[in-house]
Amino acid sequence: MGHLVRGCLRACLHLEFYETLKNAEIRVYKVQAEAEEFHIEKGKLVVLSSKLVSQKAKHLIGSGFTDDEGNYNIPLSDGYDGGPLEIDVVVTDKGKSKKVTHTVQFTLRRLNPVWRKNQEGREFIFNYSFNFKFWNQVRTKLDIWTIIGHILSKEDHKAPVKGVTVAAFDTDWINDDFLGSALTDSKGQFRIDYKGLDFKQTFLSPMIRVETPISSIPGPGVYFKIYSSEGVLLYEEDRNMGKTEERKNIPRCFDIDLYI
Repeated sequence: MGHLVRGCLRACLHLEFYETLKNAEIRVYKVQAEAEEFHIEKGKLVVLSSKLVSQKAKHLIGSGFTDDEGNYNIPLSDGYDGGPLEIDVVVTDKGKSKKVTHTVQFTLRRLNPVWRKNQEGREFIFNYSFNFKFWNQVRTKLDIWTIIGHILSKEDHKAPVKGVTVAAFDTDWINDDFLGSALTDSKGQFRIDYKGLDFKQTFLSPMIRVETPISSIPGPGVYFKIYSSEGVLLYEEDRNMGKTEERKNIPRCFDIDLYI
C-alpha cells in the first residue's frame, strides 16, 4: 500500500492578509536516528546549507510542488514502511523576470505521522500557516518587497475600481525607479512585487553596477500613477510624495488604499 503526504501551505504577508505558497517545492525525507533536527523554533528561520542538503538527499523519499492554491500531494517511495518524516520547503525569488537568483531551503517540521486509510493506500494530511515574523525572514533572505492595496472610488471611499493599472515608482536623486505595476481585480485590489535591486541602484547604474548601501536606504520612497485599460492616465501623484514621512523608507510589505 502506498503512502501519500498532502496538505496546504500559506503565510502571513501583512496583518490579516495571507498569501498561498504557490510553486514551492516540498521535499519529504525519511528521518535517520542520528540526524540533527532543524525545525522552526520560536519563529527563527534556519536556512539549510548546501552541504546539509546534499547529505539529506540520500534520504529523500518524495518531492513535488505546490499549486496556485498552496496545495501539495507527495507520493512516497515504495521503500518507506513507516516512521518519522521530515518535511522541507524550498522557495525561490522567481518573479516577473522568471529568473531565480536566490533559493532558500528550510525544514518545516519533523513529524511522526498518523496514517489513515484511503482508496489507494494511506495518507497523512499536514496543513501549515507561517506567521508574519517567520515569513518576513524568508522574504528578507529572498530580497522580495511587496506593495498591496486597493483602488477605490473617491466619491464614497468604498466602491472598488477594477481593471485599472497601478504603477509604483521610487523617488530617487536623479532618475526615479520603476518598481512595477499590477492590474486591480474585481475588489479593486492590487499587488506589486519587486526586488531591492529595483530601488537600490545609484546614478551610475546600469552602466556601472553599483548599489546604494542598504543602511542608507532602508526602503523606497513611493508614489503612484494609475491608468485605464486603454492606457489613459487617470491619477498621478507628485514625485515628492515619495519624500513625505508616510511614504519614504516604506517597509518590506506596504499596504495602501488610493482613491480616484
